[in-house]
Amino acid sequence: MRICAIINSKFFQNTGYINNRTDVTWQNIQMTKPLSYDSFEKTSFTAEQRPEDVEPSRKAFDKLPQEKLTCPCCGRVMIPPAEIEELKNKCMLRCSAKDAIKVLEKYENKMHSVEKEIFQMFKEEAKRNPEMNFKDMLNKWKPESEEKLIKTQFGIFTLLEKASENIDDEKKQKVKELIETEKAKILNGNNEFRRKHFVIKFEQIFADTEDSETKEHLIRLAKKLPTAYEDKNAFIVKYASHSPEEIGIRLLSYSMRTVEHVKPKNRHGENHLFNYIPECMRCNSFRSDRPMIQQLEEYPEMFANAQNLMDTMIKFANSRLISRWYIIKIRERIFEESDGVLDLDISKLEKTPAMSEYIKSKTLNVSENINSSKTKKQLRKEERARRRAEKKAEKRAEKEEKEKQAKKAREKAEAKRTLKKTTEK
Repeated sequence: MRICAIINSKFFQNTGYINNRTDVTWQNIQMTKPLSYDSFEKTSFTAEQRPEDVEPSRKAFDKLPQEKLTCPCCGRVMIPPAEIEELKNKCMLRCSAKDAIKVLEKYENKMHSVEKEIFQMFKEEAKRNPEMNFKDMLNKWKPESEEKLIKTQFGIFTLLEKASENIDDEKKQKVKELIETEKAKILNGNNEFRRKHFVIKFEQIFADTEDSETKEHLIRLAKKLPTAYEDKNAFIVKYASHSPEEIGIRLLSYSMRTVEHVKPKNRHGENHLFNYIPECMRCNSFRSDRPMIQQLEEYPEMFANAQNLMDTMIKFANSRLISRWYIIKIRERIFEESDGVLDLDISKLEKTPAMSEYIKSKTLNVSENINSSKTKKQLRKEERARRRAEKKAEKRAEKEEKEKQAKKAREKAEAKRTLKKTTEK
C-alpha cells in the first residue's frame, strides 16, 4: 500500500482533487502551516457543516466522561447505566448488608435524599446486626413505618373529603366512594394501594369540570399522598417484599442517567439527538410528558442546573466529543419547550461560520419570544376549552339520546296499557 503525503494546498482545494493512490510527493508544494499533535486532537473527523450530518443516536452520550454529567433538573452527578448493569451481572449485591454497603458507599453522594437516608439507616443497622441483609432490615422497620404511613394517607383523605364539601353532589359522592375503596385496599395489607392510580382516578372525576381554585386545590391535595421517592416510610413499606439485590439497585436506580425527550413523544417529539438531554431517572419520571414549564415551577433550581450541564456539554463539543450542532439545536428546543422561559447561554461554543449564520437567522429576540410564549399559552388554553366543550357536547348528546329512548319506552308502555284496557272493554 502506498502512503501519500498529507498536504495543504489551495491548488487541490480549488480543483476538488481527490488523492486516490496517486503519488504526489513530486509536487513542489510548500506546507503553509506545519502539522502538530494539537491540530489532530482538535480536528473532528465527523462532518459538522450541516445539522443533517450529525448521527441522531442517543449513544453519543455514552462516549462522554460520565463523572462530569450532572442532571439539568436536580443537579446531581448521574450514575452511568453500564455501572448499574455491571452490579446486576456480577451479582455483587446478593450478600449481607455489611458487604453490600461496601459496594454502594462510593455512590452515596449521588443518591437522592430518601435513598441516602435509607442507606444511612442500613449502615447503622449493619453495625448492630452484621448478618442481616437489606430485606431483613426493611421488614424489621416495616410495622412502625406502615403505621406512620397510614396515618399520613388517611389524614390526606380526610382533607380531601373536607375540601370537596363545596362541589356538586354527584362528584362529592364519587370522591367519597373512591376514598372508601382506597382505604379498604390500604387496610387490607396486601400492598394493593397505588398512589399513581388513585391520582389518575381522582383527576378523571373532575375531567369535565372547568378549571377553578377548588379543582386545583383538590388535585394538589391528592398529589400530596406520600411516594417512595419522597417519603422514607413509603419506601420501606413498598420495598420490604423485594429481594436484597433489588433493594440495593433501587438505591441507585433513581440517580441513573437516562435520556429525556425535551419535546415528549406523545406530542410528536422525535427520537433524535437534537431532542435528547441526559437526565436522572427520578427527574425524568417526575416530568413524564408534562410541559417543561411545570418542571421549572416545581424545581426553580433547574435554571442554574441546566446551565451547568450546558456549560459542561459546550466543553465536550469544543473538544469534539459531541457535535457542536447538538448544543445549538438543544438550546433552541429547550427554549421552545419552556415557552421562552429557559434561555441557555452558549456564547462559549466555538462556532463555524455556518453555525454563526444559523444562530443569526434564528435570533431569539426577547420581545418576540414573549409574544410567542403568550401565543402558545393561548393556544393551549383554547385547546383545553375546545376539548371541554366537545366533552360537554358528547355528554349532552348522550343524555338527550337516553331521554329519547326513555320517552319511547314510556310511550310504548302507555300504548300497551291502552290496548289492554280497550280489549278488556
